[in-house]
This record gives sequence, C-alpha cells and structure tokens, in this order.
Amino acid sequence: MVPAFLRPGGTRAGLAIVLLVALLAVGAGALLRSAEYDEGYTSLVTSPEPRPAWPEGPFTPREVAPVLEAVVPPPDISRQLRETDVHPPLYFWAAGLLREAGFTSLGALRTFSVLCAIGAVAAFMGAAHLAGIPPLAAGLLTALSYGFAYTGGVARGFAVSHLLLGLAALAVVLAWRRGRAPSGLVAAFAAGLAAGLASFTNYLAAFPAAALLGWLLIAPGLGWARLRLLAAAAVPFLAMQAANLSYFLPQRGSRPEQFEAFAILPALKLLGQFNAANIFGGLPLYAEGLGRLALGAALAGLLLAGAAVVAWRWRGLGPTRWLWLGGFAAPSAGLLLLGAMAGNTPVELRYLAFAAPFAALLLAGAAGAVALRHPRAALAGLALLLAVQGAGIAGMALHSATRQAYRDAIATLSPALGPETLLLVPRGNDGVGIVVATLREAPSDQPMLLLRDGVALPPSLTAYRRLVVLGITDRDGARQAEAALAALRADPAWRDAGTPWRDARRGFAAHLFEAAPGTTSGVADLPEGIVIGRAHHRGEEP
Repeated sequence: MVPAFLRPGGTRAGLAIVLLVALLAVGAGALLRSAEYDEGYTSLVTSPEPRPAWPEGPFTPREVAPVLEAVVPPPDISRQLRETDVHPPLYFWAAGLLREAGFTSLGALRTFSVLCAIGAVAAFMGAAHLAGIPPLAAGLLTALSYGFAYTGGVARGFAVSHLLLGLAALAVVLAWRRGRAPSGLVAAFAAGLAAGLASFTNYLAAFPAAALLGWLLIAPGLGWARLRLLAAAAVPFLAMQAANLSYFLPQRGSRPEQFEAFAILPALKLLGQFNAANIFGGLPLYAEGLGRLALGAALAGLLLAGAAVVAWRWRGLGPTRWLWLGGFAAPSAGLLLLGAMAGNTPVELRYLAFAAPFAALLLAGAAGAVALRHPRAALAGLALLLAVQGAGIAGMALHSATRQAYRDAIATLSPALGPETLLLVPRGNDGVGIVVATLREAPSDQPMLLLRDGVALPPSLTAYRRLVVLGITDRDGARQAEAALAALRADPAWRDAGTPWRDARRGFAAHLFEAAPGTTSGVADLPEGIVIGRAHHRGEEP
C-alpha cells in the first residue's frame, strides 16, 4: 500500500503538518540567525537616507535608531532604488508599507518573509496536486531545502518571489489542465502576471519564471491552443519586463566589482556546490579534515542517487516533468549566461534558491512513482532525504559556520564591551551592510566609531579604556580595518591585548587594545582581573 505522504492526493491533517514543518524550518532561521549584511539595505532604501551620513564621532545604536525607523512612500523608494541600488521595487514597496504601519524592526520584516515562504510551500503543493505528484512529499522537501528555508526567512525579496513563482506554477498547470476552455486563458494570464511580478521582486526570478511559461510551448495535449495560452501569459509577463527595464537600466553600472571575473570552470564548480547546498545545506562545514571529506562524499552520493531515481522513473513523473526540470535548470543556466555576458561570476546560493521547489517536485514525483511498486523502499528513501535536510536546517539555525558573523562576534566580545570600550566598525563599501548589521546586534548603549577611508583616528579615543576593532569586512572594510590596526599598533598610548574573537573560515577577527599604563585614559587604575584578552588570545572561551 502506498504511504499517504507518497500519494497524489492529501488530507487536511497532512497539509497542516507540512505547513507547520515549514513554519518551524523557515521561522527557526529567521528567529535565531544574526542580522545580515543585505538586510540593512532593505531598511535604508525605504527610509529618507538610503546611504546615511553617520556621525563622524562616537555614537550608540540608540542614538541613531531613528535613522532605521524612518520611512518614505513608494514613489521615493522607486527613485532611491534607481539611484542607489540594484533591485526592482515590488518587495521594497511592501516592506515600506509595513514599516509605515509601524513594523520597523528586523523581526517584523523577517516575519513577513516567513509568511510569504509558507504561502509559497502551499502554492507549490497545489501545483503538485494538480500535476498528480504527491503534494505532501513535495511540500516537505521544499520546506526543508536549505536554500528555500534560508532565503525564506531573511528581510529581502526572495520569499515574495518564491510565493509568486509558486502561484505561477499553480496557474500554469491549471491553464494546461483547462486547455481550450476560457478559464484556461484566464489561468494563463494569471500565470504570466505572477511570473512577471516574481521578476519585479527579484530580477533573477525571471529565469525560472520564463521556463514556467515556456513550457506551454511543449505541454502535451494542447494542440494549437498552446499559442493562445502562451500569448495570454506573455502579455502581462512582458509588460512587467518593460517595467523592470525602467529600473535595471539606471542601475546596471552601480556594482561593477561585486563579483569575481568570469571563468567557466570555476563557475561550473560553484554551480555544482551551491545546487547541492541548496538541498542539503552546509553539513560538511560542521566537520573537519577527513570527516568533512567523508560527509561531503556521502551527501554527493545521496544527491546522485536522487538524480538517478528521477532519471529511472522519468516517465512516471507524468506529463509535467519537463516543467519541473525547466524550473530547476533555469536559475543555473541563467546565471551562467548572465555571467558570460557581463564578464563576472554572479553565482551565490541565494540566487540558486529559486531552483529548490522544482528539485523538490522532481524528487517527490520520482518517490511517488517508485512507491507504486516498492512502497517501503520509496518511504525509506524519502525519510533519509528528509532527515539529512532536517540536519541541514538545524545547522542553518544553530551553527556559526553557515550564518553571518555579527551576532556571534558581539556575543563573544560582550565581556570586553560596555561604556568604557569603543567599538571600531569598518564603514565598508557604502556604510550600510556592515554598519546596520552591527547596530542591530550590538547593545543599544555601546559606543561605536566608524572607520572611514582616509580619515585618521580622532583624539577622542583617549576617553575610553579599551578599543575593539571589529574586523567583519567587505573589500573596502578590510582596508579600513587594516589602517586602523596599523595606526593603533604604532601608537604607544595603546597596547595590543590579543584577538578575543576570530572566524578563521572567513578570515574575520576582532582585535582588542587597552590603554597603556600612565595614559590619560586611566587604565592603570583598573584591577588586574579586568584585563581581558589574554585567555582569548590562547583560543579559550571568554
């Protein structure tokens, strides 16, 4: 007997379980992960100052909180996106409206993303149900895909795009099912609109969106009706691409050095790594040495086994199989084409996350086809996949190797921080990503000073007993942090007291300096027990 989770239908109880799993998987990351570099842009591009002129002297997160809480209406957001960013406006309009309603915190913006991600799981399950693929298995495999769960919980536009792509997939299958009926044209138009809006939320969603609509050209059983359906879908989709161009053209030169130069073999290697991580996450990063190699090989084998089962039961996936394969392959193909045209390598895990639901549908369809003859084997294989995915999701929420470092750094540095310590933070590329993430993770009364290119450290440093240089950097931030370190090491008023925190994998570190005895900071009066950093320098916990 075919297990319930591998049947083409589903129950309300099963649907509720899957959506609860999605809430836990996506919500755990949203709740427990550090504030991230890109999330600062979401707040500031919807504010009056998308690139604030932060104070030149010391300040605290509480003093600049109004900068992160202010909001502007959609027309101003549109103007600022064209002038300062590289994204289309739909998500930022929604985020601006949320912030205007009083939901200005990072938690509120992440909650909006989580709700959209849960809606996306439901939409893809609906598409699977219409296509005869086990919807509960498809929903679980989607919700537990690392790339989907991660991007679904951050304050960026990925979750909204996932939702719109799910609705587009649902509408495309419905249009195919209705065929020549008038409702088929309505569904095709809805598919084109949802697909277009997905790209109006994230440009890169245009690749899987186009693959969804393009499938109508080869969808079986439509005859000449396919041309009418395709035309109905193309009208709103192309209209949204015209709207995209009005943003993309002014933005296209704003981030010329964001990615490495294009090279085909490194790009293909990254695509392979990130497509695997998209499903299973960063599990090899949690092991060392031979253990990491063994774990990576085991996961690669599991992924190849899944692909082999899909190939083996290819016809058993049903007439929509090319739809799901196209949606899975389109993000990788699109990024490769985009990189070749632009001369760079824009391959990142979050960009490939749009492929995750389509991979889930392929795997769920293959499991359902196998279950018709070998139900126990199919259930065991699905359980193994879900267990490995679950481990990856747990690591996403709990392990430092797969999350940005701001929260871990501040937590480790907490014994060294306080009103007598000045936290020196690189301004970075444009004073947004590093600065806002640090502001959100640091104590509200923690004095901070931004390190700027070509600006010397001010004399006001002598008002503090300790300095901490937070070396979480981008390219510009690395230069700013190194200049500050060189200046402090050359200044006899400051003594290098070690490295309280280090992220060896990323090359980040925090450096502690203490006022030398006899200086005006008064550090010579401190009791011996408050001199911190010596134990940290040996790699011990604070």
